[in-house]
Amino acid sequence: MTNSFANMNEEYVRKHFPNGSVFDGAVKTVKRTTIIAIFCFSVFLAGALAGLFWAVGRTMELMAEGRDDMLDVCLVICGFLGLVVLVCVVILFFMIRALRKDRGDYIKTSAKNSKLPVSEIETFEQQAVAPDCLILKLTAGLDRLLSNATNKDGLLTRDYIYLADPSQKVLRVDALRACCFTDYTYYVNTGKHSKKIHCLAICLIASNGVSVISDTTEKAGEALIALLKERNHAIDTNNGKVVPEGGIDDYKKMVLGGR
Repeated sequence: MTNSFANMNEEYVRKHFPNGSVFDGAVKTVKRTTIIAIFCFSVFLAGALAGLFWAVGRTMELMAEGRDDMLDVCLVICGFLGLVVLVCVVILFFMIRALRKDRGDYIKTSAKNSKLPVSEIETFEQQAVAPDCLILKLTAGLDRLLSNATNKDGLLTRDYIYLADPSQKVLRVDALRACCFTDYTYYVNTGKHSKKIHCLAICLIASNGVSVISDTTEKAGEALIALLKERNHAIDTNNGKVVPEGGIDDYKKMVLGGR
């Protein structure tokens, strides 16, 4: 078996899945990240509030002194800082609300985004901690470090595949219609110029229209495509070719028969 895959084991379950639950693990990861973000935004908010109080105080002083020539500038500063404070408060509100979500909330979200009943998501969780579940290590190095997935690894159980994307989608292997490579780009500022970076990803498309894209290395992606093809011969692989950036929607329509 390729180094990109490993069988599930008790040590991995204890480390990544509190209470033996994939989604409890996701909750733990999100809460840890959210708490750090809340702290950073709180510090920024405190600075913005301090600036706003200073600007309001300075505006009041200028009004008392009758210096109307500076009022417009101070009012603009007050308005800008007030807007910054408002945005920070709104962001913090949603972050704090996110901390209240539990496993049940994540399962419901996963079911909705996966277009599957909650019972199937719960079955996936049960299969995920079984010894025959495969841990999918599709990325490596910096790509793995910078991944925004709630879990760095994907999971391939007897009946389901889960690439741990932020939307928590779970797909049935027997319902997959495509598994192929795709490409996307982003730009990095290198000083005087912006450098275009190409990234390789794996795309899964299910018969119910749900799709998920996850970063991958070429070796890991090829191994996953071959493995899924063994389990479901109907899967389209685009003949191993990479679907170019911007072409995934047309490809999806093609494999789903114009759906």
